Amino acid sequence: MAVIVKADIITDVNENLELELVAASTELDRAITKTLKDMSKNKLLVGTDTTQTLTSASTTLAHPTGFREIISITLIDGSGNTKRPLTKLSGGHREYHELRENDANTGSTEWFSDFNKLFHLWRPPNASFTTLIEFYKNHANDPDNIEFDEKFEDVMFAGVTFWKAAALTRIKAVNLWGPIYSGLLRTSRPNLQPVIVGG
Repeated sequence: MAVIVKADIITDVNENLELELVAASTELDRAITKTLKDMSKNKLLVGTDTTQTLTSASTTLAHPTGFREIISITLIDGSGNTKRPLTKLSGGHREYHELRENDANTGSTEWFSDFNKLFHLWRPPNASFTTLIEFYKNHANDPDNIEFDEKFEDVMFAGVTFWKAAALTRIKAVNLWGPIYSGLLRTSRPNLQPVIVGG
């Protein structure tokens, strides 16, 4: 999948706002960064982490780089069998502590709490596992390395046009592009198989 290219954003915004920014311009960087933040807040970027492994009696997994919010944690045994995704403890980290205080044995890992940039596992596993962590990702906010793929071009073009129009105080353009951008953010769906560039 191809990712959104900054030069294409500049071309589109030039047309939308009748500007004459050159392809290497950094004048849209602020508007691009604001749009990337909006898209991340709307959970449009999904990441995966398969780098973490659990050994017997492990109690935590770290938040992956760029972590915003968890989608699922799945354990994979040595034979490649995928277990049912772990369930987040409804009582949060307090419930996790109560469980650990009452029983520190290893066993079948079924639950987790999310606290202090770690996923705390209950029960600690009684075997080794590889992990698949799927999560909503914060964009690195680098306007030169956009992580969103072309599926989100319309959102990106409308967002950058809106934010640049706001910076230039072009009220007519803000009134036109604001509702378009808002509508596109609302109706877009996450990228469930992300392509991460420079990530």
